[in-house]
Amino acid sequence: AHLDHYDSITTGHISQALHYLNIGRLPALVVLCLLAGFFGLIGILLQHACIMVWQSPLSNLFVVPVSLLFTIIAVHYTGKIVAPWIPRDHSSAITEEEYIGSMALITGHQATSGNPCEGKLTDQFGQIHYLLLEPEEGKIFTKGDKVLIICRLSATRYLAENNPWPQIL
Repeated sequence: AHLDHYDSITTGHISQALHYLNIGRLPALVVLCLLAGFFGLIGILLQHACIMVWQSPLSNLFVVPVSLLFTIIAVHYTGKIVAPWIPRDHSSAITEEEYIGSMALITGHQATSGNPCEGKLTDQFGQIHYLLLEPEEGKIFTKGDKVLIICRLSATRYLAENNPWPQIL
């Protein structure tokens, strides 16, 4: 997970315990909820069974460690079953280099070579990015043109060309 580059954590007993509890396969909050839920449920069921058999509850000094042991086992196996259905943490952030090869819509008034205008790009996650787009030498972009981003000119400007496939895109 996030602690992979710390050797003392990834090779020791703490790492083995976290791995057994499925930390890394499941979000930590899900594991915490499973721990709390199973601990409470197993403790109540254990006390209920003792009351039914001996008509008196057991001491908490005995119930807590037994419940904790069964809780850890239950969380381990439940986590293995649940992990494939819990979504992973995926970022919708994309790098600025991933803009290259994407289609954008000119939203500014007019762009000429050396004089960029604003363009709107919608990425694969549906997020909108506004860029400064500039045409090649001798070409002009007007508002509403669809353009293909070719390369990055500077930290804030990109070179683009008119849509080469207007009948498709």
